[in-house]
Amino acid sequence: MYKFKFLNKNYLKLIIVSFLMICMSACNNDQGRSSCMPRSYVNARYSLNTPQLIPLQSPMGYVVLNPDGTNGGRGLIIVNTGARFLAYDRNAPHICPTAKSTLEVVHGLKVVCPEDGAEWILNTGMPVNSATNGVPLYQYTVQREGNFILIFN
Repeated sequence: MYKFKFLNKNYLKLIIVSFLMICMSACNNDQGRSSCMPRSYVNARYSLNTPQLIPLQSPMGYVVLNPDGTNGGRGLIIVNTGARFLAYDRNAPHICPTAKSTLEVVHGLKVVCPEDGAEWILNTGMPVNSATNGVPLYQYTVQREGNFILIFN
């Protein structure tokens, strides 16, 4: 068997440890979210024919839902991007919750945190300004089943 002389045991250990550290950091799905952001249980089922959700029948239509016990502590923002539905938590993901950190939709184009003016793009959840600290909106899984959407984590 041929041995690689340039690969000593210490070098091999360094490669393995580096690989493991990269893998472990890649598995983090918090994306920089504030460590004090509440982890809300969400398990909601909505009919797209409900009058309140009629805007979701059109591309770029959105609704802002207040909490009802199934959709998180501060409610949800649901948007139809034209290709799929997205559901965002209304807790600001970049700061600890305050009385003024419930997210709002402005002009149907962006999501804003009233506490500090942080902004995100409504149809992608990506940050717009530096106040977000580069943290995207927190998204829940959305599945469409006929005229219903299921939102859960």
